[in-house]
Amino acid sequence: MKILVSAYACDPYRGSEPGVGWAAVCRIARQHDVFVLADVHNQSGWDKGAREGIIPANVKVRFLRDHSECSENRFVAHLQSWMNYGAFNRLVLAAAESWHQELGFDLCHPVTVAGRRMPSPLWKLPIPFVWGPIGGAGHIPARFRSMLSVSSRGFEFARDLNTFFSLRSRAFRDCIRNTAVVFAANEETEVLLTPYRQGRPLVRLPIASISSEMVERFRRPDPAPTTGPLRLFAGGNMEGRKGVSLALKALAIVAAAGVDFRYVVAGGGPEIPSLKILCRRLGLDHLVEFHPGYSGSDYVAVLQAADIYFLPSFRESTPVTLLEAYLAGCYPVVADTSAQGEIVRLAGGTAVPTTDIDQLISGLATALMDCEAKRRELPIQVAESQKRLIAYFDSARYDSTVKEAYRVAFDDRTRSNH
Repeated sequence: MKILVSAYACDPYRGSEPGVGWAAVCRIARQHDVFVLADVHNQSGWDKGAREGIIPANVKVRFLRDHSECSENRFVAHLQSWMNYGAFNRLVLAAAESWHQELGFDLCHPVTVAGRRMPSPLWKLPIPFVWGPIGGAGHIPARFRSMLSVSSRGFEFARDLNTFFSLRSRAFRDCIRNTAVVFAANEETEVLLTPYRQGRPLVRLPIASISSEMVERFRRPDPAPTTGPLRLFAGGNMEGRKGVSLALKALAIVAAAGVDFRYVVAGGGPEIPSLKILCRRLGLDHLVEFHPGYSGSDYVAVLQAADIYFLPSFRESTPVTLLEAYLAGCYPVVADTSAQGEIVRLAGGTAVPTTDIDQLISGLATALMDCEAKRRELPIQVAESQKRLIAYFDSARYDSTVKEAYRVAFDDRTRSNH
């Protein structure tokens, strides 16, 4: 079949959302010819991929817009990304209609940014429409918002307003009603969307999948227990929702109990300056390293050297770094909320209950001290977790789920036409 894929973010050489878009294109291209509408900010990656011969022969791409704004300030860049996506969305339907008239696509599937807050207009095309995986249902409870900076609290308040109005918008309701199959990235999104589907197909499908190549890339050369300080790692864009301030307060308790550790916080973000101040106030400067971020083999190596993936976090759709940490042999300690809590409950690790801030800090500290006490057992536990994780996120399962959704979408269109 000829599948039209809308992938605002899609780059062979970048992680996070662009990497998710690229992986989705490659997975779909294993069974179909794929025609991608992507934003212009991805073009350099595609050009490099074409030169290096990694673009599948049955994948074609067209880029929308002639420029893309991106500030060096990560908070500003986050807001700009939504403005850029809005501009992309205003152009994508006309571009899709024109390309469809040329080639006659069989089905349309937006894969990034697949968010209900700014739904795609591509359901208006005269072909079956599949949407997602969709995330974005996460929420930071009011009792935890004191951990946020003033700007982050303002952002969460604005996000709450957007949640209220977006669920009532005509754009969302038209899209959700006219979609043959919706993929929900996680449990909380499935719960949120179920009332709007009114019994129509809503399928759980994680945003990311795990291939055999990914497993081999992150496999730890020596799975034996480590010696020396307990090594902890957190990575990503350090926004307030990541809960690193709570992690640092938990580590102060761990340090006071005499546990020797080293904590690497890798990645920039708007919270880094305030986190450094907190780190100094807690007397953790010599135990915590703020790193600008790793990439390539350096990123794999730092994960493989860590004992614990330690990032409480709230509001995750599918935390790819957590999946990679599992594969690299890290034992996860997270907050039991949103997608990362769901994943840890599924695969194994410690998901600390989120009754209130003090309880969460205490629970995180206790979990880390337990990890130190049973360090020799951690590799065995992680190996079992890896099996469960790979089974759930298996790329073959992803492929079969998408294949079945496409079949359902065609059946739905056939019934509608009769």
